[in-house]
Amino acid sequence: MSTAMQVAHGGLAEAAKSQQLEALRQIATQSTPKGEIRERVGRGGMRLKYTDGPYVIRTLNQAFGWDWDFVADNEELLLNDGKPFEVKVRGTLTVRLNGQAVTKTQFGCQPIEMLKNGTAPVSIGDAYKGAATDAMKKCASLLGIALDLYDSDYKAEKYAEEPAAAREEQLRQYGPPPEPVRNVKLEGAQPTSPGEELLALNRKLGYSEPQLLKWLIGKFNVNANLTLHSAIGSLGDGELSQAIDIFRQKVENGGK
Repeated sequence: MSTAMQVAHGGLAEAAKSQQLEALRQIATQSTPKGEIRERVGRGGMRLKYTDGPYVIRTLNQAFGWDWDFVADNEELLLNDGKPFEVKVRGTLTVRLNGQAVTKTQFGCQPIEMLKNGTAPVSIGDAYKGAATDAMKKCASLLGIALDLYDSDYKAEKYAEEPAAAREEQLRQYGPPPEPVRNVKLEGAQPTSPGEELLALNRKLGYSEPQLLKWLIGKFNVNANLTLHSAIGSLGDGELSQAIDIFRQKVENGGK
């Protein structure tokens, strides 16, 4: 190899290393570049921050040198009154760095867009692709990629006290919250996903699964025909983070 080629090769290697260090720094500090942040309207008209799939893929490539894999499986078509309205998939992300492998698993969902006349879906295939991307982003967030967006959208203190009118309306529609059983200890394996953590916190507070489902329906307007696990899977990233924050605070306050 000529001297010029060696210099060029060395320069490319240093640039790749610099990109990797920057990507790892962004993950470690949970700092998503402002230019990669998007906004969308969520349930209830709330504006939510998010980032798109290509940014997550670029960050994974830069941080782990393309040495990562993502698999989407366990596809499920969710129906409402016999009509398809959402798809759900399970995603598994494996990253490798310095000979060490880390695997994260999450579920992703995507609403199905219907034709204007409502007779059929526009494309269920596109909905599955969207669900796979959602699952990949959720898996990556467990590594810290774009996690700051979820933290900035939902803070425990932001939801510690609901407006009086909202509390009264929720009491009118769904009744008072159940009295939690104190000093309930978690048993078995520790939760490995946000959904499992919410269920574990629910058990720690002494609530039943039907009570949790009723709360999710009232709080996030999820479909009342879903099972509890499907209802949790239908929540957006920020909504699930909000639910966990609320339940964590209840645990810290002794169930209050």
